[in-house]
Amino acid sequence: MSRTTHTTYWLLFLLALVLTFCANPIPPEGGPKDEQPPQLVPEESTPSLQTNFEKQRIELTFDEWFEVQDVFNQVVVSPPLEYPFEITLKRKTLRFDFDEKEELRPEATYTINFGEAVRDITERNPTKNLRFVFSTGDYIDSLSVSGVVVDAQTGEPVEDVLFMLYENLADTVVRTERPFYFARANKQGQFRIENVKAGVFKGFALKDANRNYLFDQAQEPIGFPDSLLVLNDSIEPAVRIKLFTEEQPLRLMNSDDSQYGLLRLSFSKPPKGLDITYRGLGQQVIIERKPDTTKVWYALPADTTWNVYLQKDTILNDTVKVRSRGRQEFMNNSQLRLAGSSRGPLRLNPSKEAVLAFNHPIVSLDTSLMRLYEDTLRIEVKPAYRLDTNGQRRLFIARPWKEGLPYELELMPGAFTDLYGLQNDTIIQPIQIDLLKSFGNLTLQFDSLSADSSYYVELLDKGNTVFDSFVIRGDTSFQRSFRAMPPGAYTVRLIEDWNDNGRWDTGNYDKMLQPEPIYLRPLEQLRANWDLEAVVNFAELRQEANKPVPAFGTEEVDGEMGREGDEEKGSGAPGRRGN
Repeated sequence: MSRTTHTTYWLLFLLALVLTFCANPIPPEGGPKDEQPPQLVPEESTPSLQTNFEKQRIELTFDEWFEVQDVFNQVVVSPPLEYPFEITLKRKTLRFDFDEKEELRPEATYTINFGEAVRDITERNPTKNLRFVFSTGDYIDSLSVSGVVVDAQTGEPVEDVLFMLYENLADTVVRTERPFYFARANKQGQFRIENVKAGVFKGFALKDANRNYLFDQAQEPIGFPDSLLVLNDSIEPAVRIKLFTEEQPLRLMNSDDSQYGLLRLSFSKPPKGLDITYRGLGQQVIIERKPDTTKVWYALPADTTWNVYLQKDTILNDTVKVRSRGRQEFMNNSQLRLAGSSRGPLRLNPSKEAVLAFNHPIVSLDTSLMRLYEDTLRIEVKPAYRLDTNGQRRLFIARPWKEGLPYELELMPGAFTDLYGLQNDTIIQPIQIDLLKSFGNLTLQFDSLSADSSYYVELLDKGNTVFDSFVIRGDTSFQRSFRAMPPGAYTVRLIEDWNDNGRWDTGNYDKMLQPEPIYLRPLEQLRANWDLEAVVNFAELRQEANKPVPAFGTEEVDGEMGREGDEEKGSGAPGRRGN
């Protein structure tokens, strides 16, 4: 081979190699993380918003290499096509082809919504709000539906929720068909569906966990308007949707019998109304019920296996086997003691009971072996003692505490006997009573209530933990006072208790039940040594909750308009997938 031929050969080889790399994009390595999704290049794409459109290939060109994922679920066409469409890629261009047998409806506005199908090839960032609109007639349908989606319990806006419209008005359509039109809520919970034709539609909101545009998972949060939506030249609905998760059946998630004397049961939700039974084998059993875990404490006369039966109506019917777990070893290595590792004095609000928690349930106590001393002079005083009935692990100590004084509780050996027959050693627990001026007093005045309604009220602290709760029935006004409260920020949560069961109830789509309304009333900061009076006017709360939905693109925070800074405005995105 001559030198010239050899050089030509290698030049051709290098050229082929370069062309190969150009034809097969490879994600770049290193450098800053790519957070920008592919952007449409309009001047190189088929023009959108065409009228008198005739069936043709639609091409969308982007500014970078991309991939298309989950076409069946993400790419949705409205009105629905009769035959499947085809999507192919050529370099940086997406091609959308109608089936050759497809006949487009005359005088109809079509929208092709690509959902989150188009993504870059490095970080898989999806191009959002991508749609192609055209009309086979002389005009583009221009009606719209807008609204806002808020969490039914907190009232906060919910992002990335689908609001969907169906031409089919059957209740089952949300489970069987993809929507005729849809939009996705932005960070302010706002959505807007554009290019909608006149007509009557069913509306439905869905936090779509599996992104298939169907309500096919019971745990998916949903919401819906109270009535069908009518669109014409004079009506363009604006709706406020409360997003909720339907009541789920109670399920046993986990059981732990690894420790002798204790069976831990974890459920999918607080097991209200759950019956726990067993066949008697001479065991002693004490049940401690908490929202997250139910504890079945037990003591057996001898090592053996036994069963615990769980029954709640006809929903839950489980049997849990409790295995033999070495009773004697447990007895040899266990002791009755205070729970936790806290040291130092127990600081106490002077208006409250002192509470001590033990590591095992208590079955008996001997007050003659218990001493409470007041002040540094150690004057013995006589408090009232009682055991918690839920699990019998907490001791409540009540007396008229003197603020600012130190106390000392002495529990002598044998003062307590637990479920296993174990007794305590000497326990010395100092108690320091805080000054009343370190706390504040709160008076709540409720006005404009309906005497025919029931209300469930929760007073929440800064961490949204329930500080206290109560029920109001048969009153148009009501007052409740709280003494010696810790200073801080509090919020009143007022629930319209439609079924008068003393708790909040979620909604149900099949029964067309909305979740019970919740109204939040933040209170002025409660300061130490201060009396705070707050009026909770139910009529004003209700009016605020039912105010008109803000125009799409404006921002609303905590019930007020006008916050600036978030540039993402959400999307209007009609769509339904063809066959």
